[in-house]
Amino acid sequence: MKILYDHQTFTIQQYGGISRYFYELISRTNIDFEGKLSCLLSNNTYLTSDKKKWTNTFFSKKDFSGKIKLMNIVNESHSLSNIKKYNFDLFHPTYYSKYFLESIGDKPFVITFYDMIHEKFSSDFNELKLNKNIFYIKRLLIEKAKRVISISEQTKKDIIELYNIPGDNIDVVYLGNSLININFNTTRLFDKDYILFVGNRGTYKNFFRFVKSIRKLLIIYDLHLVCAGGGEFTKDEILFLKTLEINNRVTFRRIQNDNELANYYTNALFFSFPSLYEGFGIPVLEAFASKTPLLLSNSGSLPEVAAYAGDYFNPTDENSIYQATENLINDSNRRNKLIELGTERLTNFSWDKTFVETMKVYQKALEK
Repeated sequence: MKILYDHQTFTIQQYGGISRYFYELISRTNIDFEGKLSCLLSNNTYLTSDKKKWTNTFFSKKDFSGKIKLMNIVNESHSLSNIKKYNFDLFHPTYYSKYFLESIGDKPFVITFYDMIHEKFSSDFNELKLNKNIFYIKRLLIEKAKRVISISEQTKKDIIELYNIPGDNIDVVYLGNSLININFNTTRLFDKDYILFVGNRGTYKNFFRFVKSIRKLLIIYDLHLVCAGGGEFTKDEILFLKTLEINNRVTFRRIQNDNELANYYTNALFFSFPSLYEGFGIPVLEAFASKTPLLLSNSGSLPEVAAYAGDYFNPTDENSIYQATENLINDSNRRNKLIELGTERLTNFSWDKTFVETMKVYQKALEK
């Protein structure tokens, strides 16, 4: 079985869940499966750190206006060329673009849906309103694809409800955990007691409400909030933290690799995930793997993934966030129990399992 994957997520992401997902699939090439990546330029961490030369870097240590756009133009042309000349059985685009539809001919393709954030929250956040074209593109891809992969039952349910389509063509395939073979006994990278926040902080990630909710707790219990990854604090975030008078208690830390990320997880008092919605929530599995207690939102797919192994709060209720956070700060026995439960829950997820289930979807698509 020969599968051609395109460049999209590896053009956009230097580090993140979607590119990790596709890297894990492509890197499992074996006697029955050949995964070819159609990407000429990428600064993606997973590709560049692999011994196999997947692609070429492009000004990896320098940012400038139009950099991603230029990479996208080059990579899209390269992908279209490979679609025409490469002898593949099935195409799997790595994000939501229709650029390939006219070139693919009668070759089947599978599309993965990660979440329905634009559909559910575009009326609430200006950043999401700007990309209205994505609704049309996602519907078109659903209609044209041989199979649709959803990364959670919640996302599948949302696809069916929001696009008013039957679910017969949608397969649920869970994601895996990447924090394996990590040295957890290294010196801690932040030497004070802290709660951990991971990844992007914008829009539906609920960062501002979360910080406002726990402000007093950081002061009362002499704690810090470490924000790992997600980019440097914006001007609005810096002003917000100064206004709350906790700018000296909320710290941004850049993540260079999995070892650093694991260090921030494993040394945290606990990890909090206040997102209003997630299509899956890989940080849940990362916390489990790092033996970090988990406190999270009761929205979206998070209860589906974390199940019994986390403590929950209502992400729209500041009092709920405050009470759940204070309870976990004061209950070391509960934190230890959550570590035990998280270790148990993690056995349900792995990239090997993701790969096997994805191969089954490809077979379904090819049998049609």
